[in-house]
Amino acid sequence: MNDEEIRPSRLYYGLAGVVFVGGFVLFGVFLWRNLRGLEEGLQQVVAPGKADLNLAAPGTYTIFHEHESVVGNRVYSTRESISGLECSLVRKDTGELVTLSRSTVRSNYSVGGRSGTSFLDFRIAQPGIYELSAHYPEGKEGPEVVLAVGRGFSLKIVTTVFGGLGIVFGSMAIAVAIALITLLRRSKAKKEIQIRHGGHPPPYPT
Repeated sequence: MNDEEIRPSRLYYGLAGVVFVGGFVLFGVFLWRNLRGLEEGLQQVVAPGKADLNLAAPGTYTIFHEHESVVGNRVYSTRESISGLECSLVRKDTGELVTLSRSTVRSNYSVGGRSGTSFLDFRIAQPGIYELSAHYPEGKEGPEVVLAVGRGFSLKIVTTVFGGLGIVFGSMAIAVAIALITLLRRSKAKKEIQIRHGGHPPPYPT
């Protein structure tokens, strides 16, 4: 009598281990791909200055102050207050001025060496090219800073994090289920074999 007579095979314990480890690997890949996409989804503007923004969908957008940022080959680290920075947003094809308002909900992010805090919010009804201008009042000096514009960014971060955690805990649950089912079925199979052999315990491990 040997272990090969018991079903399911002990190899299923190994399968449970593979699923467990694979969940963490998939978690890392999922976070890397999604956080990279979030970073690329933010359009940057160096202020004082102006830049065209391609806003592809209607809705509410947020302008973040990236106090830790990289634009091109230059690294920015500006934790000073930018309360004096004046911003304006205009739709280029119509000249329509878009209303900007202070962010009522403070949100932060830190992705790929870039860290930002919500600064201003605005809403557009039509997608298109918009020009964002940012400058200090005449006679007032301020630091050169990086602004980043994105839509639904904070929600995307939360969704990404919880999605990643779902992958981890889901794989753990599947791994435990495989191991537990294997253990129970093997124990049942051993008892049946033991009965067939007159009640003597079989000489092989669980």
